[in-house]
Amino acid sequence: MSTCRSACPYDCPEGCSLLVETEGNTVTSITGDPANPFTDGWVCAKMRNLPEAINSPERILTPLRRTGAKGTGEFEPISWDQAIGEITSRWKDLIAQYGAETILPYSYAGTMGVVHRNCGEGFFHALGASRLKRTLCSTAKSTGWQKVMGGSCDLAPWDVEHSDLILLWSANIPATRAHLAPILRKAKANGAKIILIDVYENASAELADQTILIQPGSDGALALSMLQVLDQEGLTDEAWLAEHAAGWEEFRATLDVWDPEETQCLIGQAPDVIRDLARAYGRAKAPCIVLGSGFSRSGNGGEATRAITALPAAVGAWAKKGGGTYGVCSSPDLVDKSAVKRPDLAGPNTQMININQLGRALEGKGLSTPIRSLYVYHANPATVTSDQNAVRRGLAREDLFTVVHERYMTDTAKYADIILPAPYMVEQTDLYTPYGYRQIQYAPAVVPAPGEVKSNLEVFTLLSAAMGLDDPFQGRTAEELCRQMVEDSWALSREEKDKVLAGEPVVLESPFPLPIQTEDGKVHLDDPIIGWFPPHGGSDPFHLICAPAVHTLNSSFNESSTLRDLRGEMTVRMNSEDAARLGLVLGEQVVCYNKLGEMTCTLALDRAVAPMTVVAEGVYPGENTVNCLTHDRLSDWGEATTMNDNTIWVRKA
Repeated sequence: MSTCRSACPYDCPEGCSLLVETEGNTVTSITGDPANPFTDGWVCAKMRNLPEAINSPERILTPLRRTGAKGTGEFEPISWDQAIGEITSRWKDLIAQYGAETILPYSYAGTMGVVHRNCGEGFFHALGASRLKRTLCSTAKSTGWQKVMGGSCDLAPWDVEHSDLILLWSANIPATRAHLAPILRKAKANGAKIILIDVYENASAELADQTILIQPGSDGALALSMLQVLDQEGLTDEAWLAEHAAGWEEFRATLDVWDPEETQCLIGQAPDVIRDLARAYGRAKAPCIVLGSGFSRSGNGGEATRAITALPAAVGAWAKKGGGTYGVCSSPDLVDKSAVKRPDLAGPNTQMININQLGRALEGKGLSTPIRSLYVYHANPATVTSDQNAVRRGLAREDLFTVVHERYMTDTAKYADIILPAPYMVEQTDLYTPYGYRQIQYAPAVVPAPGEVKSNLEVFTLLSAAMGLDDPFQGRTAEELCRQMVEDSWALSREEKDKVLAGEPVVLESPFPLPIQTEDGKVHLDDPIIGWFPPHGGSDPFHLICAPAVHTLNSSFNESSTLRDLRGEMTVRMNSEDAARLGLVLGEQVVCYNKLGEMTCTLALDRAVAPMTVVAEGVYPGENTVNCLTHDRLSDWGEATTMNDNTIWVRKA
């Protein structure tokens, strides 16, 4: 038995450092690496159970060719030479007839390793394929933040320990930031008060002293009402604002209309609740907002982020240890990824398709060049993309040549013409820079890839050669690309580079006070003045919220029967009074539906939910799951998903 270091590759801000135990070429256990003070020797159940999936007999270990109808999952094994030959032959024919833009890559965050997540961009730029705008998750939030704070980073997680008032704003700590929980408990032991602000009482309520439930899409209105109270009651830090903020006087002149009495109907909370919250925030010595992403997945999500980001500026929180926000932009770019992404190869006028609008793209809506081939890697669009039924209709097209690089027979893989076998992180070498704090780790492969499994970089190198392209990676291996990026890093000292290349997790301290990285060094509350407008909404009575589950991550980990059992059946939560009015009872089957589709699931009434709101936790496999109810409309800033801005009806099954 031996133990090696590795790193978690999944789409989570925690970026855990791992210890992987092996017997021969078999992974026997995965635990936390105490060398990373944030991981602190502990990892979540998802990672602890990953050996079950790595060693599963259900893994795809050889290339496959479809033999049955699309969607049935009927395939036969073929060789790599046959797979590469068939892919490139089909692509060459399509390019000759329609041009390279008829090919569309689809990937997102199935792996967060710098090389294997991004190397597809280098290949598809060189090919001249259509480009994918990867705004699936939280770009409304990041773009809204940038409009106020520019390229600034916010607090590191350990800074939160010094806060005396912590607002968990749309943040589900056990599901998305589990390692923050002990830090929150330390802050609480030091006297901090913790308040959860959300549309339902998520699992973070167990850490909070108070829960405030608000109406979906009203987060920006709540922030503006708090700002109005802070201004009216003299709780703003005028000296800090005068030195560090631009546009404060113009912005404050717009706050009169945000009186809590006037906004009660939007927010769903009594004026006294809003005033007390604002006063607590304004009187705190070092208030911190732990800002999740769910609120920003709305038609007004970017503007809501701007309004919330104005709160720490208004009270000068950035000048106080532990004051500000955590969870927006906690990690700077520690390495230059251009050697992998190869932006220099991208055509300036290449067709761009938004990742959230895959369904309409596959149906040929609004494109100059229709899509006739789709290449999917480290993603599962048949399950995770909005307007699921439109996506599946597109995937079912017989004239769409689809290649899927995958480890299991996912919902998307069932629609493929060719499936290529993919590795887990322990079977490939990569570099990890998590987005939740300032950390970097180089993780060589721990065990050889089983069967005929190949990494993204290996596949794209093969495809480049077979397509007659100049190799966008110039013959370099994943190890060589990682080493180059580390050696070229502006952020690391020589000692830190040596530690990284030795496989050690390197955690960087955050400066205090945090520098405001805008052109003029000021927080911007102008251009345009921060405001609020209603979310997209709809004519159906209930607002649907797509929330994270604790035991799975989007559609990742659905391959683990243990984690599926821990997560349980597909449920929705709603306000108990709404359920009683509809004659619905705990545990019965209900149907959630709108004009896009319908989903049958079990009703849960175990947590408080805002009125006229329905919450679905987790992304389940199969047809007619939660994304059959979500529109492909985009957010105000950042062209992000609006999965939390849809309305539905609910009835008995």
